[in-house]
Amino acid sequence: MIVKDVDKRLEIMRVANGGKLEHVLFGSTIKNLGFTAVLLSGLAGCGASGPEALYGLTAPSTVPVSARAPEYQVLVANPAALQALDTNNIAVTQGGGPIYSYYPRVAWTDTLPRVFQAKLIETLENSGSLRGVAQPGQGLLIDYQLQTTLRAFELQVDGGDMAYVEVAARLVDDHDGRSVGMRVFSATVPTTGDSLTDAIPALNAASDSVLSQIASWSITTLSRITPSQRSAQQAQLNRQQGVAKRQVAVATTPVVLELNGTAN
Repeated sequence: MIVKDVDKRLEIMRVANGGKLEHVLFGSTIKNLGFTAVLLSGLAGCGASGPEALYGLTAPSTVPVSARAPEYQVLVANPAALQALDTNNIAVTQGGGPIYSYYPRVAWTDTLPRVFQAKLIETLENSGSLRGVAQPGQGLLIDYQLQTTLRAFELQVDGGDMAYVEVAARLVDDHDGRSVGMRVFSATVPTTGDSLTDAIPALNAASDSVLSQIASWSITTLSRITPSQRSAQQAQLNRQQGVAKRQVAVATTPVVLELNGTAN
């Protein structure tokens, strides 16, 4: 029903504009793109009445890992994203180009970074390979942070339609801020069309693949860092910091000169 209503509204727009869709982006008009989506100009109206349907993401129930990192607790930081993806709107681009459009009257269940973060935590929990996983504010004593940046999360329409997800991930030691690994993960899932019923399953499949890749890489990377190695690294860092502090103290110690004068 929702897809039919969307198609009907888009058809009305085509008729009203002489068979052409007219999109407005940040005050400029873009014609003849042919997307079955509406650009940011329609978001104010959507915000007033609310979306007709909300869509979530799934999380892989199992993660293909050959190792475990049961000694460590991981914080999944809030993902970073440009404003075009830091929204609850479901994005469409023309072949991954710079122009973003969005399906009308539907949305993710929360902003996309928050939805992805929740599913990344769920995926890591489903692996059973870590001592604990949390998001900021949950009070867990953290060993490592998993930081992510959403680079792409959209249906691309340009000849062959496909869902495309690309995420950069970084593991950071929470004690000293050192990066212990960084990789970029991506997945592409072809679709048979650009309708919402085509886009949502494909985006979920691409997201599942990236979530599984990130979880597997994170666990494997942490499993190679033994607690003794980490303790040795921390001790070395403490020694280096101690030397640096002593050098600063010596450099800033005031020098007092006493001048002995001869009285007449």
